[in-house]
Amino acid sequence: MGLMVGVSLAADTRLVRETEATTAERELAALTVPEGFEIQLFASEPMINKPINMAFDTQGRLWVSSTVEYPYCADQSRWSDPQGTRVKDSRDAIKILEDTDGDGRADKVTDFADGLNIPTGVVPWHKPEHKTGCIAWSIPNIWYFADTDGDGKADLREVVMGPLGYEKDTHGMCSSFRLGQDGWIYATHGFNNTSHFRAKDGSSLDLHSGNVFRFRPDGSRVEPWTWGQVNPFGLCWDRYGNLYSADCHSAPIYQLIRGAYYPSFGKPHDGLGFAPVMCEHTHGSTGICGIAYVDGGVWGPEWDDHMFVGNVVTSRVNHDQISFSGSTPKANEKPDFITSADPWFRPVDLQLGPDNALYIADFYNRIIGHYEVPLDHPGRDRERGRIWRVVKKNASLQARQISRPQFKEWRLGLAAQSPFVQRAAVAALQETPRLDALPLLIELEQKTPKADVQLLHALRIAIRDHLKMKGAFEYVADSPLIREIVCAVPGSEASAFILRLIKTSGSWTLEALRHAARYGDESTLQEVIAIVKQKEASALPALEALSEGLSERGAPPHRELLIWGQELATGLLDQMAKLPEASWEMLPQNEPPPVWALVNRSCSDGQETRVLQSMAKGGMEERLTGILHTKSFALPSHLRIWINGHRGLPKQAPHDKNIVRLVDAEKGSVLATAFPPRSDQCSLVEWDLTAHSGKRARLEIVDGDNGKAYAWLGVARIEPSVVAVEDFAQEEQARSSLRSLARLLQHHAPVALRGRLAPYFPPRPAPPALPVSPEQRQQLDALIAARSAGYAQAKPDMAKGAMVFATHCAACHQVSGNGGLIGPQLDGIGNRGVARLCEDILDPNRNVDAHFHLHTLTLKDGSQMSGFLKAEVGQVVILADAAGQEHRVSKNDLARDDVTPMSLMPPIFGQTIPEQDLMNLLGWLLMK
Repeated sequence: MGLMVGVSLAADTRLVRETEATTAERELAALTVPEGFEIQLFASEPMINKPINMAFDTQGRLWVSSTVEYPYCADQSRWSDPQGTRVKDSRDAIKILEDTDGDGRADKVTDFADGLNIPTGVVPWHKPEHKTGCIAWSIPNIWYFADTDGDGKADLREVVMGPLGYEKDTHGMCSSFRLGQDGWIYATHGFNNTSHFRAKDGSSLDLHSGNVFRFRPDGSRVEPWTWGQVNPFGLCWDRYGNLYSADCHSAPIYQLIRGAYYPSFGKPHDGLGFAPVMCEHTHGSTGICGIAYVDGGVWGPEWDDHMFVGNVVTSRVNHDQISFSGSTPKANEKPDFITSADPWFRPVDLQLGPDNALYIADFYNRIIGHYEVPLDHPGRDRERGRIWRVVKKNASLQARQISRPQFKEWRLGLAAQSPFVQRAAVAALQETPRLDALPLLIELEQKTPKADVQLLHALRIAIRDHLKMKGAFEYVADSPLIREIVCAVPGSEASAFILRLIKTSGSWTLEALRHAARYGDESTLQEVIAIVKQKEASALPALEALSEGLSERGAPPHRELLIWGQELATGLLDQMAKLPEASWEMLPQNEPPPVWALVNRSCSDGQETRVLQSMAKGGMEERLTGILHTKSFALPSHLRIWINGHRGLPKQAPHDKNIVRLVDAEKGSVLATAFPPRSDQCSLVEWDLTAHSGKRARLEIVDGDNGKAYAWLGVARIEPSVVAVEDFAQEEQARSSLRSLARLLQHHAPVALRGRLAPYFPPRPAPPALPVSPEQRQQLDALIAARSAGYAQAKPDMAKGAMVFATHCAACHQVSGNGGLIGPQLDGIGNRGVARLCEDILDPNRNVDAHFHLHTLTLKDGSQMSGFLKAEVGQVVILADAAGQEHRVSKNDLARDDVTPMSLMPPIFGQTIPEQDLMNLLGWLLMK
């Protein structure tokens, strides 16, 4: 969803601004800054076009990446060579802006490197033999542009690294270049692109979507810095040398810990959990770009530890004051630093200049969203751009200093009283690990206050990295900390240590078993299997964990695990064969069955009860259909059953697809029927069975409605108790175990056992979704227009809107931390406005973020399954289907992965959500 959005009540957050462009001078009059500050126009069109990134050189000149081509990259037919050194007729450039007369406004511009292709990241740097230069991104490479003859313009163009990813998303490329005091360039890698870096020393780095990395300016080395974030755009340091990022979507601000993992659309962490969050609020948007940190007294002590981020959706510069618990920062929301009456104001980058003024790159535009609005929308502006200069009155003239806390020796650093010095010492040990530091790192972790979560996480990463060293496990003893961290250490030594723990303690976690199987050598694996099997021969979760670990390393099923699985399956099948007839069973079917579950519900007589119903959590699972039936029983003269559920949408005529029926066990004839009451609350049904008393019969609960809402039913309180709904849970646990064993053994069980397991083999996966036909598109267009227009007269009920979201959306989407994360997080969705929300809900295939395109996996056995590709774990891909269920697929079994620009979310809400419910949902979402 590109620059994903949020709400600020006083801001114009419509995706396409309805005002017209104004001059820079008139926009200046529309900008408001706090008392004691002045905002000035530093540069505007035609001096620049669309500014993206900025950086200052040692002479105080401002380097700016400026584009006209965005959002479409220049086609390769316009490239001067295969490297894209120049682009024919392109006005994209790296520009140098100078204020030569000191009046606070640029009066000189130099197109240092022209003919570029959507340049983004830029940082001044040059080799000693050259006059001046910069490192910059221009599709498809990171470049070194240098002036070798002193005329002020680049006459040398060299590829530093590339080609790198840009094809999927031109607003998610390599950006935010910042030159650190350590001589490395730090940079962000953006949303949904995939890049393969290779440096001159042979170091390499593969990145997909959001990450932060660093590289040497001469291209001699490249390294990851942190993993994850959705679309980071903006980096800055505080006075301690801590690096911060702004991120579009996952959180507005992060303090970055080297080697840490951050949330990124369902990607897994490294085994240590995601790094701490410092910002609990969203600033009314997830379209955050650019970040600046003020400290060192440059604006006076009252402004120390204040942070600013650009909010391109609300047209504001947001403001946080940073407080610390030890070394851990917390962002405390403050009133916005800059507001604008001109909704075209789009602050995409922030820089604190050498003059201690705050410089703001303004991508001045009617439209900012990359996915929210079609790229070819005629309202996109390509000419206008501004750079603003915010000056603090009576500000210090001394340059802001960044200096990492100093210590003479690493032991002294770890023993220091200051948590900032301890952090610096830990960072130094990450740079140059040494085995004799490991005990002291563990000791410091135990002593660190629990509130200092950043230091604790940094210590755990450092301990993990030290444990990767050969022989490191000889320096550690068993402890809860080491047991936790060992599962984040890849390699055979970690697996051998897990085996040692299992032998000495006789206990283990499933994650430890999974890790041992993924990384252990054959002898280690053999011992682990033998010990675990001897102690917990009936423990299916242990068997599954070991099997998953092997699949993640790409190894075939282990012989001992197959034997163990066969023994478990045979034992369970024999045990079930000796039991009386099961109280509840699902009729076999090829399609995935409903998710039958016991759920607490109320009855019309006021009693709370457990209901056996064909829906556990709601959402996409309501579309599943099937029949659950009881064992046969002798009919009493009267039978009372409490039934709940639905028969289609409330305002539509009831259908007969969902039904509870009593069936003659011998003849199969239907003796009695009852339909659900079209309510979540249970109602009583009484059958007079005098004419059939004594016959053998069974109950059948039929869910035949494949609709997405109001499509389930349930039963409870069967009286007399010929069968109890509570029996379902225990019986289903045994069946679930057999289904798990069947998945493991379906290609490896002996013929006889395979036949017995056949009823438990996985059902045929759902077929790929069909594309929307032109006729359907026309109908959807009319429906969207009608619902959008109807909202103007609607009176939405917010509480009911929240319930509609919980029923239809929460299984896949998250708002304010509640809900699933199969689809995009929806914080700030209200900024899209009514018309776009109607499009997203009623026609989800219209604007699909490439990250959420539908994947159809074809396996080597010819079967197919479709869904959202949620993550990759080693040699396993994890696919989430339309019901929100995860499926682990070995890459060894995968023949083809076809990607279709369609959403996992089907275009049926126009039929499944009544109009008033949609109005309630729209009203609730517009406040988010």
